[in-house]
Amino acid sequence: MTIPKFAFIYLIEFLLIFCCATGTAFGINYNDNKSVQSGDYLNLEVSNVDYEYYNYFFGMNSQGNTVITRHGELPVLETEEEKENWNSTLEELSNKIKDTLASKYMYPHGEVMSCGTNAKGYFVILVKYGNVDESLINEIYALINDSAKEMGIQDIPVEFGYGTYRNQEIILDVEKGIIHEFGGSNNNLSESEIRALEEFMKEKPTIPLHKNIAAYGEIPPLKDQNEIITWADKLSAIAGTTQDKINPYMKKGQVIIYGVELTRLEVGINETLPSKEKNTIVKEIYQIINEEARKQNITDVPVIFDEGIFINDVATQELGVLEKTNLSSSEEKKAVKFNGLNNNSELDNASSPSENDSSKNNPTPGFSLLGSLTCLYGGWKLRKK
Repeated sequence: MTIPKFAFIYLIEFLLIFCCATGTAFGINYNDNKSVQSGDYLNLEVSNVDYEYYNYFFGMNSQGNTVITRHGELPVLETEEEKENWNSTLEELSNKIKDTLASKYMYPHGEVMSCGTNAKGYFVILVKYGNVDESLINEIYALINDSAKEMGIQDIPVEFGYGTYRNQEIILDVEKGIIHEFGGSNNNLSESEIRALEEFMKEKPTIPLHKNIAAYGEIPPLKDQNEIITWADKLSAIAGTTQDKINPYMKKGQVIIYGVELTRLEVGINETLPSKEKNTIVKEIYQIINEEARKQNITDVPVIFDEGIFINDVATQELGVLEKTNLSSSEEKKAVKFNGLNNNSELDNASSPSENDSSKNNPTPGFSLLGSLTCLYGGWKLRKK
């Protein structure tokens, strides 16, 4: 069974809406109160390049977080069952405070953009990058802590951080064609638009399909869309100057895709390779990328290595394409369409084996990388316009 080229392109367009849901908002700065400055963030125990370190209950997916502060005390979680039960408890807590957060503290009313948890067991609140009022953090923590006490939890562990969000259009009403420019002005929103945005922010964001192997480097704090664009252009320059050294891995079928994914570089490794070979390739390629990045005065360049399979392999396993792309009703509500960042930005540029070898025998990247491929294809199509 093979998939015609036009069907693959249609699939990519269809999945673009499903797999790329991130956004931005404007922060609020109170000059008469003490603020937590951008330089006061904590060092992460793990690389913030791995987005899957965080799981969001509602709000927006962030593409690179920076910790501001932490409150409370983590419980001792020794078994997988204890971790699962704790995550379920945190999700229950998020449901208790969801309406209050969405109507008072989240976009478009305030600075909060995301609510979720991380792999260490912290309840997580993310805000748009900027100067965050300390009293606001204390107020939100009090809200969370009071609700947690009602559930029998003392000193609920909460991590506050900055998220990185991309400008986008949010479809509020498909039938009526109502679209909100997320990242633009929200001063003239109607009452119905505000209510629709509140409901949108209370939905669980869709998660791109990835199976990560390794994450290296660190995504720097990015204040606004201009800084995101500038950073993406720097990553694009690194990808361009290292492409010739990555091409041999692609021609051998070891690397499926290589390019920029907004705030980080992405390398898709063939899922079928032995683990030892994957680890060797990861180390070799990161050394190539890191050496070039240092030449361009960038240290700790962020790179995610994830797995992918070929569509021909998926087809032979009789995995239905349509079954993989069905959207639930909640995911349809979260559907978004990205704005192009600018005409000159090389954001989401990527290479695949077909670009370097015109042979018809080249396989096509498969489902494990389709989440990122939709972003890459979307960036290309927007630039074509």
